[in-house]
Amino acid sequence: MNIQILSILPSFLYKIMTIYALCLWIPIVNASQIQLLTEELAPWQMKYDQELVGISVEIVQEIQKRIGNDKKIKVFPWNRAYNMTLKKEGFALFSTARSVDREGDFKWVGPLVPLKFVMYKNKNDTKIYKKLSDAKSVAAIAVTKNDVSEQFLRQQGFKNLQVDIGHSGQENIQRVFNGEAQLFSSGYISGHYQIKTLHLSDKIVMTQIPTLFESSLNIAFNINTPNKTINTWQKILEEIKSDGTYDRIIEKYRK
Repeated sequence: MNIQILSILPSFLYKIMTIYALCLWIPIVNASQIQLLTEELAPWQMKYDQELVGISVEIVQEIQKRIGNDKKIKVFPWNRAYNMTLKKEGFALFSTARSVDREGDFKWVGPLVPLKFVMYKNKNDTKIYKKLSDAKSVAAIAVTKNDVSEQFLRQQGFKNLQVDIGHSGQENIQRVFNGEAQLFSSGYISGHYQIKTLHLSDKIVMTQIPTLFESSLNIAFNINTPNKTINTWQKILEEIKSDGTYDRIIEKYRK
């Protein structure tokens, strides 16, 4: 009997050591190890005196502080940051509009802020746009690759989208101002903020098309992020909202 035990012992130990080695090798992404990505999109996230500021930035940084995540937020063009988060474990992207098309591609923490999307045009454009289908007749609608507006309009059957891969926001406004495109879609708050920043408030105006859709801005995590990590981030966000920190951040940017 003892001889039999001794004969199988080396094999047993080998299996145990192999399992242990695999456990050490498998990366475990916890709440404090997440790498946050974002784009420049005022007033949610923007650079001021080389410092990253904005409503969403301050909310996310507060979560990082309370969790113990000291990783610096990295800024990339939207499409690049979107694809990095989509494909790489350990990454999260904000501010990401939550939609039906995106729901199963990420895990979500939020909402950071509510959101509604509208359509803008050049004030010199005499065409009247009253319903979404009116926008199908223009030569070009400026959109950004993998932006929720592009995804929504494609779903609605639009074929006249002028897609920019590397940029967003202000570049789309400039294209409408320069006549390269007739319309662009944006979140209401960020659209107005950026138009004002470009000193084009008297040049770029909202169309009469009703709100395209409503959503919210969130933190989108790679789909393989452990649920425990998601729950931790969500819990801290709720704490920030309940203890008054969230309201203080929002009020700061209303002044």
